[in-house]
Amino acid sequence: MAGIPTDPSADPGRREMLVGTSRTLLRISVDMTAGRPVIALAGELDVATAPAVEAVFFETFDVHRRPHVVVDVARLSFCDCVGLSAFLHVRNRALAGGGWARLCGTGPGLRTVLGITGLMPILHCYPTAADAFADVERSTPDPRGQEHL
Repeated sequence: MAGIPTDPSADPGRREMLVGTSRTLLRISVDMTAGRPVIALAGELDVATAPAVEAVFFETFDVHRRPHVVVDVARLSFCDCVGLSAFLHVRNRALAGGGWARLCGTGPGLRTVLGITGLMPILHCYPTAADAFADVERSTPDPRGQEHL
């Protein structure tokens, strides 16, 4: 699924695209202004938009030797099981590369779903991207793909 880029000349450290179908729409923003990627999702993360989200993350991982990426989900209005699966794929790919992927801005609804599914301790959640990146120095993945804090 190809995304529609939005104003690429606005900020060289930021990239945005719109993906979706006539029924769902998701805006994906990649902000590299602090030298570390924060990928913000706004809209609906579902079966129609999850492949584009994974593609953006994997492109971001290819640029960084040890990928540390934060997913800002504060403006995510919907996330189905395919969206949760996309978060897991992103996390696993980051761990395989010696890094991690974390969530920030999780609202009560998504936190409830993550708790019910048992994903809360796997998909680490933080209030802000700065809080998530503050853990870079403290977290080290082990060879089995588990993070230790």
